Amino acid sequence: MPSQESVYVNGQFSEPMSAQHNFSEQYDLEDPATAMSSYNRVMHQHTKQQLATATNSAARRRTTSNGKTGSISSESSVGSLT
Repeated sequence: MPSQESVYVNGQFSEPMSAQHNFSEQYDLEDPATAMSSYNRVMHQHTKQQLATATNSAARRRTTSNGKTGSISSESSVGSLT
């Protein structure tokens, strides 16, 4: 029985809906220890990058160029939704 792969499509972007598909395409499942170690390194680097991005973003929101505490007004947030 052939397996049916679900694919998310939005405009010119498409991506398999299954994480297992991507994992098995990128990592050697015949060597699970090496696959797990490689995946662990990739995820660790990704997490470090996400944390650095969040930290930098929070720092920009906390202080403006003149040293005062900055904030985002609700009007600008609501206006961006229309």
